[in-house]
Parts: sequence; C-alpha cells; structure tokens
Amino acid sequence: MRGSIHNSMRFSDLLRPLLPSSPPGKVIALVGGGGKTTAMFALAEEFSADGHDVLMTTTTHIADPRDEPDRSFDHLWLDPAAVADPAQIPKTAAGRGRRCVLAGSDAADAGKLKGIDPEQLTTLRHVWPFILVEADGAKRKPIKAPAAYEPVLPPTADLVLGLIGLDALGRACGTDTVHRPEHFSQITGCPPGTPIGLDHLARLATAPDGLFKQVPPATPRVLVLNKADRSPLPLPEVLDALEDSVSRCAELIVITTLAERDPEQRVHAQRPLVCCHFPGDLAS
Repeated sequence: MRGSIHNSMRFSDLLRPLLPSSPPGKVIALVGGGGKTTAMFALAEEFSADGHDVLMTTTTHIADPRDEPDRSFDHLWLDPAAVADPAQIPKTAAGRGRRCVLAGSDAADAGKLKGIDPEQLTTLRHVWPFILVEADGAKRKPIKAPAAYEPVLPPTADLVLGLIGLDALGRACGTDTVHRPEHFSQITGCPPGTPIGLDHLARLATAPDGLFKQVPPATPRVLVLNKADRSPLPLPEVLDALEDSVSRCAELIVITTLAERDPEQRVHAQRPLVCCHFPGDLAS
C-alpha cells in the first residue's frame, strides 16, 4: 500500500487546506452520487461545531430536510430574497454556529425542494462563512454520470467534491445502481448489466464529461468514495487502484462513511495527489 489509512479524523479537517484562507465565505459544491446530502449535513455539523455559521442549499433539487429525521438544522427558508444575516437567528448552543437551509420553493415532486439561482451565491458568500451547495442530482443512487445540462455549478465554488458510493462496486450497471446508466456506459465503457469495477470508477472520475465535468481548471477537486462500510473490496486496494489515474483530475482521494454519527470516525483513508490538471483539461 502506498498511501495512508486514518482513523479519528474529521472530514472538514481534510478539506480546510484546500479552501481559501481569506474572505469572503467559502463555497463548497457537491456533485455525483452516493450521499451528497449526507455529506452536506455532515460538513455543516462539523463547521458549525467550530463556531461557524453554515448555509446549505442546492442549485437543482433537494429532499425536504423537514421530512428526514436525521437532518439537523436551525432554520429553513423557501424564499432566497428572505435570507437574513445569520446573526439574527439565535444560536442553539453556546459556541456552535447556525446550520441553515435555503431552497427556492417547494418542488412539483412531493418531498422535494427546488434549488436557487447559482448567481445568488455571489452575494450570499459575503454574509455566510461557509456555503455548501448540492449541484447535482442522483435519485439516491450510489453512482451517476451527468446529463448534458448537469451539473449546475455555482460560479463562486472554491472547492468541488465529487462523490461515488463504494456500494456500487460489483453491482450490475443498470437503473437500480446508476443514475443515467446510458451516460455512465458511454463514459466508462461499462456495458449494461456488467459489474461495475474500479476501472469504471477511474474513467468516470477522469473523463471530460464525467464526475468533474465543467469544473474550472483552477478549482480544487476531491474524489470522495463514500459508504466505506459497504465496500466489497479492501480500502487499501481501492486507493492503490485509483491513485495514478485520478491524480490528473483531483487533489485528494478520501474514503468515508459520512453517515457515521461520530465525526472523528467518518474518514477511513485519504491520499493526497499531485494533481496535474491544466487549463482546458477536463473541459474539452
């Protein structure tokens, strides 16, 4: 094994070195499948525990967190024009930041909320220290490939997290496992009905129209392999298989179980990469 396996590490602590150190607020966009909403709420919990106010939102759609008992937040807005200064919202615990959710309105689909215009984040980042944005939809599938109009990245994103659920490994490429399987097959070369392997994950991560599609060349990227507790392969094997190919498109690979309640146990393994993407790379 060429990398490192870690326990007792928070997800947010790995990401901080990739974020700007100066104002305004930091914008982190999440794309892919395999637990974006869980990742967003986990990060919000960790940043708020450090005393930072956090705004969670989406540029596509999001499940209504009021219907999901595991989603903890302090306030929800359904009108972007009504977003107030977080200082006006009482803190729920001494020293803890506020965790708030912003959506455009109720969506046509029951239990869903519409996203906001990504341009609105340009203003909001001057009020909120951290903004977490779901910029992609995956219909709760562990893996996906983007359609022509996806993702809907905010122009102000300081960091992009590309998520894949490790529970996709070994499962057949089809609608039960993959969101937009026709795109996934085209991008990765995985025929319908064929088990998804590590080589398919690598192709999805590195393809110009794959996981990091439309991410500006200068924006840092992290490949997040979530649901480590459901991986059919040993984690060192996963890291070793992906390191060389993914190094051209990401600064870091992280293996996580972001549904873990203990923040110190969410990161299982991580490997910094010598990223060598260039202007035009992954965009042509």
